[in-house]
Amino acid sequence: MDICTFWYGPRLREVDRVCLASMVMTGQRVKLYAFDEIANLPKGIEICDAAPILDKKYLRRIDPDFPDIENPGHVVSQFSDLFRVTLMKKQQGLWLDTDMYLMKQFHPATDKPYLARENHFRLGVSAMYLPPDNPVIGEFDTYMEGTVVVPPWLGFRRRVMRPAWFRMTGQKVTPATIGITAFANDGISRMAKRYGFFKDAAPKENFYYWTARDALRIFDPAYGLEPLDHPDFIGFHVHKKDPTNQPLVPGSFYHWAANRVADYL
Repeated sequence: MDICTFWYGPRLREVDRVCLASMVMTGQRVKLYAFDEIANLPKGIEICDAAPILDKKYLRRIDPDFPDIENPGHVVSQFSDLFRVTLMKKQQGLWLDTDMYLMKQFHPATDKPYLARENHFRLGVSAMYLPPDNPVIGEFDTYMEGTVVVPPWLGFRRRVMRPAWFRMTGQKVTPATIGITAFANDGISRMAKRYGFFKDAAPKENFYYWTARDALRIFDPAYGLEPLDHPDFIGFHVHKKDPTNQPLVPGSFYHWAANRVADYL
């Protein structure tokens, strides 16, 4: 199965270059969807036009004032959330975030959803596959073609209370202002529970060996290459990115991982 991902902008961050290179290094086909040319691609990445998958107009579906807003990155992140589900509908492959470091080829079963746990309550969406008939795709389709601002699958606090407070205080209500995970791990976890496949999620060690503050351990040589010893380990979501902009610490997982793909950068 092909790996699919998305990038908005003319240049990749260095962490994304490292992670994309790791995907190519497995020998699996890697398709990076974009609207424009990207100047600093790793070797072996296949650029694909994003427009036939999901039109740019959906950036303004998320916020009509995009890009002239305080946090345009939030809109891009949520567009990416819509984009990955549309890829599943069009059967283009599986999804990995550009900041997902891959250790080996990843081919989930094509007849059932693939999502791994982040914790007991949520699924991660940085690695995802949905069969084209999965009901989550239908929920997204209905939302995207409608005019409702707040997705109906959210919990009461974010679906009702937060928008009401924003309206009372004169603030704009958009998907980004109600919470960046509305179409991501919060929203999809809720729908996975509703449609009965949350219980079938893959173990967190597949891609979320360390999460929350513990995700910084990949930059700490005290933990070394510990994830590689776990039998369920496939790759790692580089959730905490600030240390990737600093000198890499020898002996850390990330230092080893970046050096491992140097020939592809």
